[in-house]
Amino acid sequence: MFYLKLAQRNIRKSFKNFAPFLLATMMMFVLNFILASIALSPQLDKLGIKSVSVVLIIGQIILIPFSIGIEIYAYRFLLKKRSREFGLYDILGLGKAQIIVVALLELLFLLLATVTLGTISGVILSKFLFLVFIALIGGNYFNLTFSILSFTIPIIVALVAFILLAVIGTWTIHHHSSLSLLHSESQGEREPKSRGFLAFLGVLLLVVGYYMAITVKIGPMIVTTFAVAVLFVIVGTYLFYVAFTIWYLKRQKRGRRYYQPEKFITTNALLYRMKQNAIGLGNITILVTMAIVTLVTTVMLQTGLKQNMMVNMPFTTELSAMNTGDTHVGNVSEEQFKSILSQTEKKSQVSLKNGVQYVDYGTSMMVLPSGKHVTINHLTDNYNKAGIAVVQVVSRDTLIKLGNKLPKLAPNDVLIHNYSGHFNAETINWFGQLLRVKGQTTDVKNYPTQSSIGNSMMIVAQNNAQAEQLYQRIKFDANTIPRRTLIINLSKRDSKQVAKAFKAEGKSSVLPISTFAVDRFARLHEAQAYTGGFLFIGFTLGLTFIIGAALIIYYKQIAEGEQDKEAFRILQEVGLSKKEVSQTINSQIRLLFFMPIVVAIVHFAGAYMMVSKIINAFGITNKTLMLSVSGGVILLIAVLYYIIYKMTSRSYVNIVQRHV
Repeated sequence: MFYLKLAQRNIRKSFKNFAPFLLATMMMFVLNFILASIALSPQLDKLGIKSVSVVLIIGQIILIPFSIGIEIYAYRFLLKKRSREFGLYDILGLGKAQIIVVALLELLFLLLATVTLGTISGVILSKFLFLVFIALIGGNYFNLTFSILSFTIPIIVALVAFILLAVIGTWTIHHHSSLSLLHSESQGEREPKSRGFLAFLGVLLLVVGYYMAITVKIGPMIVTTFAVAVLFVIVGTYLFYVAFTIWYLKRQKRGRRYYQPEKFITTNALLYRMKQNAIGLGNITILVTMAIVTLVTTVMLQTGLKQNMMVNMPFTTELSAMNTGDTHVGNVSEEQFKSILSQTEKKSQVSLKNGVQYVDYGTSMMVLPSGKHVTINHLTDNYNKAGIAVVQVVSRDTLIKLGNKLPKLAPNDVLIHNYSGHFNAETINWFGQLLRVKGQTTDVKNYPTQSSIGNSMMIVAQNNAQAEQLYQRIKFDANTIPRRTLIINLSKRDSKQVAKAFKAEGKSSVLPISTFAVDRFARLHEAQAYTGGFLFIGFTLGLTFIIGAALIIYYKQIAEGEQDKEAFRILQEVGLSKKEVSQTINSQIRLLFFMPIVVAIVHFAGAYMMVSKIINAFGITNKTLMLSVSGGVILLIAVLYYIIYKMTSRSYVNIVQRHV
């Protein structure tokens, strides 16, 4: 009973020390609770997007170890703050076993407070953020109900974290003497040594990581390359703070300007701060970089989705028919197609007379040689080959129907339209047929884009007959079976009915014909559900990274304030004015505080090309949008970072100036 009361009294009397730790554990509990409650909610079934829960669960898997790490970091700081108190207990006759019991009881009370307050806050915030989540995925069911697992998962995570904290606390108290505990906050430090090799290695790893990120090629190895580049940058970042900054400051001490009061004090203070807080600064940099990359990627997926869908599907409804019994170009006649459309109109009660019909020859993957006179004579499925391209053959007649203005073409004349890259040949030997390139189109509108990867392009033939002839010269490939297609703009309701009726008509046909219907509204909703789930995870993880960075910054400021207060008091006693001390304090805070975000922005600039290529793999190629989103996210995080700076720097200044 005595130990129970002592633990309660310690928390109550020293709540200022316990509050940051309790806040950290509560935040991590709430974030885990929010993801679990939404990912495991029965409402996802009613919304028809249960598979999105897999995306949220992946986010939860990423969040759990990170949240435990933040709690361990916060508790180690709390232990350091209370080490003097534990040392006094030991000197006054309370044995280490009893001190450990008190520390464990304190953890038990904090665990109960975390679970209780975290559950209440989690339920409230989950309800609110579920509305945000539904808005992001385009759903219409706004009532969140909680499953048992919604409560179980965050509680289990909290239990695991607190068990680890109990082990850390027990080990710390047991393996330190009373004197070491008593003086752990005031132990002296030696000046750090300069390590030129490690400084050079850190810069080298950063340069190599940036080079890999900038020069990476789209293909199967992009994920592996990304992982290796990230590893190099992370290691390089820590070496930059641990070795390079100390090496640089040591060189500064050799300069003439070093013996000016402000320069002398700041340089020496930074040397010791870097020795003690280099890892913390590295952690902050990595967390801020992760927040920027996560938010940019997920916001781009969400904002670029609709634009990409509009490019790929300029019409709301696309109806196609393909003969499964004959793979030659004339497989579905115009009469057969009109018959299917007529039956579709009757079943859906929707007119399709305003639609545009054409033959879609699909896409073919091939290698495009460079030069003025090129030969194309085989297909490939190897994405890693140099000069790979996805090529479409389209009739000029089709593009004219869709509202494009194109010059007249003679037999064996073609136009080239590059989606990306450059193809400037004057003649093409197309599977044995010589084609003359009469020019390149500057814009093609209203034609559904099949692909935008690599050096993708469109070959515009003189007319339907020539397009058919070019297709027949291609060896059979599953992606090049032609389809007779109709595209039309309809309302959301009519598009759904037409797609349903057209599919049903194909199934009931006695002919060997397969029908395919694409409803842009349905596809947009499905894609929005996934990207909305990613954006929600990006928001949650980004917020977690920022919270983690803020907690590390806060603890760093408090720890440095406690260590610096005596040094600044002595400096004032030996002749430094209060104004000069304040200027030195502020310059040191600004330099140490803003270094991580500057380095994080440099990291993102190095990773920009790689991130944009990964986003391009999802079909989003709007470079202006990418720059705008990146700038907006960086500005938002910079503002949040500045707010954290203003809030935490006050704690440091207040601690130091009380003794100045």
